Amino acid sequence: MIHDLITQKKALLDAAKEIQVRVYEQQAGEWRGDDTAKFDDLTSKADTKQAEIERYAKLDKAERELSDMDATQGRRSEPAPVARQAVMGKPTAQDADMALRGWLLGAGEEGATEAHRAAAQRAGINIGSGAINLKLAPPLKSLNQRDVEAWEKRAAMGVGSGAIGLYATPDSAMGALEKALLAFGGMRQVSTVFRTASGSDMPFPTTNDTGNAGALLAENTQVSEVDPTFGQLVMNAFKYSSKLVLVARELLNDSAVNIPEMLGSMLGERIGRIQNTHFTTGDASSKPNGVVTAATSGSITTAAAATVTHDNLVDLIHKVDPSYRPGSQFMMHDGGLKIIRKLKIMNYSGDVNGEPLWQPSLAAGTPDRILGYSYIINQDVATPANGTKSYLFGLFSKYLIRDVDDLRLVRMDERYADYDQVGFTAFMRSDGDLLDAGTHPIYYMTQGS
Repeated sequence: MIHDLITQKKALLDAAKEIQVRVYEQQAGEWRGDDTAKFDDLTSKADTKQAEIERYAKLDKAERELSDMDATQGRRSEPAPVARQAVMGKPTAQDADMALRGWLLGAGEEGATEAHRAAAQRAGINIGSGAINLKLAPPLKSLNQRDVEAWEKRAAMGVGSGAIGLYATPDSAMGALEKALLAFGGMRQVSTVFRTASGSDMPFPTTNDTGNAGALLAENTQVSEVDPTFGQLVMNAFKYSSKLVLVARELLNDSAVNIPEMLGSMLGERIGRIQNTHFTTGDASSKPNGVVTAATSGSITTAAAATVTHDNLVDLIHKVDPSYRPGSQFMMHDGGLKIIRKLKIMNYSGDVNGEPLWQPSLAAGTPDRILGYSYIINQDVATPANGTKSYLFGLFSKYLIRDVDDLRLVRMDERYADYDQVGFTAFMRSDGDLLDAGTHPIYYMTQGS
């Protein structure tokens, strides 16, 4: 499948390149008629193919990681003791899925069956509870491996609040929620994500001693004193809601529909949308400090509102200290990428063909590049317009996203009973900010008028 998608992407890009070559070779660089529309359509379709390639690649990677985890550790914890010992046994993935379905249905007359209740007892879920606390999977990025190991140790011990043990996270729902959080927007894909057991303020000390150097001393000369400057970044825990999702009871009873996955995807996308906006442009006023807000001005202004040049991008790259450049990326709105994809670099005097600035990748898992650096599309970054901060560059892993471990899923049976519907909502606490000790890992440029 991935090979077929790569072939299709290559065909689309070849067709787009033919248009570009014709424009520069036969039309002196003038885009005429429907040249722009055809070029944009082909590159847009190529982007869609690339997104499919990345989704398949991520799925393959996730399946391999889960397979490795099951082989070495598995869902390790034995369930907590319950009253009905006859149905006890180590919960399986199917038990967890059926248990969550039972919880979604509720304990009423029209609710869970005996099979749901038996699975719930094995998984340690209280079907009659109006709310359950669920643990998301370990983050894709963490401050260090010890964070992940600590999380896994807590999971193995079955430690956690609420009616559900950490080990019993139902994969179908929370897997969809986790993927939806990651897929929507872009900030969670490139930031450092870590999770804490409580929501108390978490300070990160910072210091910048780069301006201080040692000294050459004469004999019998006292050493001078230079104190470093310390600061701190404090991470909070702002409460987010998915808002209400209403589900007809007939749909909950339809075993042919994967309600846990569908519900997890809905809740994840809703929370993902608002969080990505705040992680991008939040003003730190009762919300996270967005990366655009926290980034440093590169004192680079483009010549016009909807343009950017090769020189602008080179200047932006070199604003970032060389120590941060390995692993650095561009971030922009899709409209900003559209401008870059039409840029060509002339390699010598009289060169009429040039070389595209944007370099497509034809290998699965390898990103497209701009001047040798990968990029992330974030639709919450402003589209290029007069005065906007439309292009960022730097080490985005320095942006920290803090999640509080428990995600609370609430079921409301009575509120919409006259419609024969059940209401669901999710609550999650998170914060985000840029860890900048004063050496500025991320810069932005400003669009001119």
